[in-house]
Amino acid sequence: MGKYVGIDLGTTFSAVAYIDEKGNPIIIPNKQGENITPSTVLFGGKKPVVGSVAKRKSITDPKNYEAFAKRHMGEKTYNFTAKDGETYRAEEISAIILSKLKSDSEEFLGEKIEGAVITVPAYFGDPQRQATRDAATAAGLKVLDIINEPTAAAIAFGISKNVGKAQKVMIYDFGGGTFDVSILDIDDNSIKVIATNGDHQLGGYDIDKAIVDYVKEEAKEQGLDVDSDIKALQNLMIQAETAKKELSSDDSTEISIYVKGEDLTVELDRETFEDLIETILDTTIGVMQRTIDEANLEYSDIDKILLVGGSTRIPIIQSLIEEETGIKPSSEVHPDEAVAIGAAYHAVDVVKQMASGEFDTSSSTGDEKEKIDVNSDDVPDLEKNYSFKDVTSHGIGIVVYNSDEDRLYNSVIMEKNTEIPAEVVQEGYSTSAPYQECIHLQVTQGESDNLDYVTMIGDAELKVRPRENIVPLRVIVSCDRDAIIHVRAIDMDENIDLGEVSINREKHNMTEEEVRAAATRINKLNIGD
Repeated sequence: MGKYVGIDLGTTFSAVAYIDEKGNPIIIPNKQGENITPSTVLFGGKKPVVGSVAKRKSITDPKNYEAFAKRHMGEKTYNFTAKDGETYRAEEISAIILSKLKSDSEEFLGEKIEGAVITVPAYFGDPQRQATRDAATAAGLKVLDIINEPTAAAIAFGISKNVGKAQKVMIYDFGGGTFDVSILDIDDNSIKVIATNGDHQLGGYDIDKAIVDYVKEEAKEQGLDVDSDIKALQNLMIQAETAKKELSSDDSTEISIYVKGEDLTVELDRETFEDLIETILDTTIGVMQRTIDEANLEYSDIDKILLVGGSTRIPIIQSLIEEETGIKPSSEVHPDEAVAIGAAYHAVDVVKQMASGEFDTSSSTGDEKEKIDVNSDDVPDLEKNYSFKDVTSHGIGIVVYNSDEDRLYNSVIMEKNTEIPAEVVQEGYSTSAPYQECIHLQVTQGESDNLDYVTMIGDAELKVRPRENIVPLRVIVSCDRDAIIHVRAIDMDENIDLGEVSINREKHNMTEEEVRAAATRINKLNIGD
């Protein structure tokens, strides 16, 4: 026996849910009795501390404290260094958080977690998605599937609200560290994403930072330098988050901290707060408009705007959305729990499909994903199941050489918002000289032809049998259901399928050896004990 769960691995908070034997969604509380767990880690003790305890203790030990690791997923240059000199990649920080979620869930359920659906921001690209899968592997979690957060929220909405007639729903997902807008067609049993946009470097953290900057300026007028006192600065970051929440219901609040032993109290009213975050909120409205444009729709075509993410509790956000669109946004799903619940519903569906052999288990390497032996008897039969189709959040391309202009440029071969899984066949490639043994491909994500404005996913080497003539090649680029990219090629001269080409992702992602080493390291930390 075992359980299959949905995990919302958030930037500021994470949540886990499962579907009970009666088909009801249940949020799994952590060992502290909380439905959501702060995505924070404090080092310095015998083992890392995760969650609200880490957050509370961070004020006295800020140099050992790490939050917002999710913003750095897929950044190989990023490392957090604890005071003892130990360094951790973002994937390892996330793996530590996932280990805590796994352990707490298993204690609550009294059973092992046999598999999980993990959610990611819709605007995450290939490096971030692969990094999420690596973090789960390092945490000892078997990943059933990775789905987009807005899609998971839509599943929760569709099942809980018994959607009847077809609707066009916009999901405004403003979390602690990321922001997404997705437009979906939803009916009684299916979800189809039309368009998505977002920014994985924009979220509630930026609102907190605006408050912090305001308080620091007020402190300077009193002759106090908050930046010179690291403990005061950490306390201020935590109090800024609290102040943001209080201003959702109160007209004003106070922030009080000690700076180098001196008391500092700053009053912040709602009007000033709204002025501080105006630019941030205008950015989200701009993303909404861009998404509408890319979907070739008008706001009048939208039936409902669904709010997801803790930051959507801020009243001015709701007012701005209504002012921009003419539609009063809806809070019909729990902003903190809907994504985990939707992922849990999807986990049930995946297990049923895996048991019947219907689920696609091809991985980003072209091989079978880790074999997951599922038992469909461990999940309930739901009255309603949702099939869904997602889209690419970025264009996918290959670097090519323009001989006329003597420059390299990005050739987009799979447009943004292409329904996935999908593949595109591209011809016109060939060896450039007799007896050439391979062609070097560079795979990209982004819409611009300028290489400065796209992400270089990785390199691929197309191996061909050397011969005296130029060899024409057909390149096939595909994007799987996890929105992870694959490349394969065909030797058109001999009509030979060269098979899946391994994309070297080492610029962004951990190697398989590094993931195994991280798993060993994290297992020794005994996070759940």
